[in-house]
Amino acid sequence: MGRIRSAWEIALEKTQDIEIDEEKYRQETLLKEGMSLAGKYLNNPEMSYEQLEKDYSEGKKTGVVRTIFSNLGLPQDNSYKMRFERLCEVVNLVDVTGRAGQVMQQTGQFFEQYLQAREDFANRMQEELRMQMEQNPETVNSAQYAKLIEQNLKKMESQYSEALENSKTMLREILG
Repeated sequence: MGRIRSAWEIALEKTQDIEIDEEKYRQETLLKEGMSLAGKYLNNPEMSYEQLEKDYSEGKKTGVVRTIFSNLGLPQDNSYKMRFERLCEVVNLVDVTGRAGQVMQQTGQFFEQYLQAREDFANRMQEELRMQMEQNPETVNSAQYAKLIEQNLKKMESQYSEALENSKTMLREILG
């Protein structure tokens, strides 16, 4: 009768020939550290730029850049400004050319235009609905009107998202 082996012994036997790719492990660790560092800076207003610089190393750039792009989206309201300023600081940290700052400045102006366009659209729609309600309240179909507003907002957001993707493409070329 054969010896019964434990699950632990079987697992050890199966993993004994596995080699760890130390370089790949090091790269993955730096990627995670870069993402964590940038995320910590963006989410913690108490963290200073000096601390960000101190903790940054060139090896963490890929993770930091990945975090930049994951945090660069169309704003929903004016509360984005502080976070966007910090995002610009992170971009400047990894940009050795100095050109990405210009793209981020243009992106900030673009975000202002986007929010203003949304607000203008909402105001126009409210005014139009108010006028229709005053003229002939029985003919106003609020569900149909809401659907029209939603469609137009989605169209606007789609156009601005496409323009934002162009900015991201320029940033990718600069940041590498």
